Amino acid sequence: MFDGLYCEFLKLKRTGYYINLLLIGGVCLYFGTLNRSMVSSLNWYGYFFKFEYIAFSIFYTFVIPNFIGSIFIREFKYETASIDFSYPNGRCKAFLNKFLISIIVIAIIYFTSYIFVVLKGFIVLKSPINLDALLNHFTVFMISFIFQVAILPIAILIALISKSIIVTSIYSLILLIGNVSYILGSKYSDFIYSIIPAAPVAKFKVAILDVPIPLNMVINNNEICTGTFIFLIGILGCVLFYRKANIY
Repeated sequence: MFDGLYCEFLKLKRTGYYINLLLIGGVCLYFGTLNRSMVSSLNWYGYFFKFEYIAFSIFYTFVIPNFIGSIFIREFKYETASIDFSYPNGRCKAFLNKFLISIIVIAIIYFTSYIFVVLKGFIVLKSPINLDALLNHFTVFMISFIFQVAILPIAILIALISKSIIVTSIYSLILLIGNVSYILGSKYSDFIYSIIPAAPVAKFKVAILDVPIPLNMVINNNEICTGTFIFLIGILGCVLFYRKANIY
């Protein structure tokens, strides 16, 4: 297991993914706080909420499926899939290694984004540091991360079946359109599963909320059941692909 994970880490290092991980958080923070004069007038709650609203519902929705999809697609792009599928521990272990590294990658994106948000808050905000706001929105980040992992297997499955970053990008664009429709109040909002990583902020239907987010009122059984169902369907599809796919 650890040898397989280490192998995946080396692949990321060789292709420069580590630098891209840092850039994702930095670029999102830049666009999320582009209006500096407006941002500086916010308190810590409103500042976090503004970033999360843009990042969770728009930016990450497009970037993460493409980023993670490329981890799986590259084996076909460089014609090394036959090696990847012939690990001694079996095809399922090969998928598990990549899936775990994908979770670690998403965790790094969320962690670095949180750190960048806090550091920039010290610079641009006029109000003093608010530890309650930091803890409240750290929980928001954690909930979004968990739901991001829950819908990840569907993106991986599409990447595996298509073996094309173009198709993965189209899928990401569809998710993005779905999230925008949710924000605008679509009547089909109950069927837009891609919004659940942004549920702690998107449900308020406002761009800025300068009070603590009552998480027990935002996350309900519907999101939990939807996330679990999407996760299981995606994982089942990925495992079947790795077991049955003919890559020669």
